Amino acid sequence: KDVSLLSTNGVVQIGTGLTQSGDEIVAVQPGVIHWMTKVPGVGTRAWVDCNQKRYTPCLEDMVLGVVTDKHADDYKVDIRSSCGAILPALSFEGATKRSRPRLNIGTTVYARVCQAIKDCEPELTCVCLTSKKGWMTGQAIFGELEGGTMFDVGIGYARSLLNPNCPVINLLGKHIPYEVAVGANGRVWVKSASVKDTILVVNAIKNAEHLNSKQMAEMVTQLVKFNSQDGS
Repeated sequence: KDVSLLSTNGVVQIGTGLTQSGDEIVAVQPGVIHWMTKVPGVGTRAWVDCNQKRYTPCLEDMVLGVVTDKHADDYKVDIRSSCGAILPALSFEGATKRSRPRLNIGTTVYARVCQAIKDCEPELTCVCLTSKKGWMTGQAIFGELEGGTMFDVGIGYARSLLNPNCPVINLLGKHIPYEVAVGANGRVWVKSASVKDTILVVNAIKNAEHLNSKQMAEMVTQLVKFNSQDGS
């Protein structure tokens, strides 16, 4: 597939599993090629789905990380890659030297990759290209995630969960109010009103990886039914 034809201006941002060789974009990992058009701030984006265990940072990927170290000007964040990522202390919408988030070691953060250069530490930012809600409002898309639980899934599966039309994510939302953040680095964060509901959502997402849409619907219905009976 000539992915350059997918873009109206011939510009394609390449992600996991692809590289540029001269004027051509070639696959360097086995898997299924996917692409998205009209990506905010990017345009057209292409990548290869492959369930590798280690994440390879790609520009504009949304990732879930854990703070492993902190300094005056930045944080070191584990994003399941070969080396930790850097998150500058002021890389939050509306942050200033006097007013900025104070993250502790072990804090879970949702961020996007703003720099991914081979053999260099990737850099993260919690500034969103499509929303200007400040970090202090509590409504920012990126930033610290409080409470909830985080678990790992396959890299390829995580990318399918990021699809706005992902069946299992939407099916669960019809039965249970919950929050979810999916990282392209194979991490999922879930938060709901009760531990019981959180466990249901986690189990449903894990179980859905190898199911088709019909099987997902049946599985979610059974889990919700069992959950309601258990609470009665």
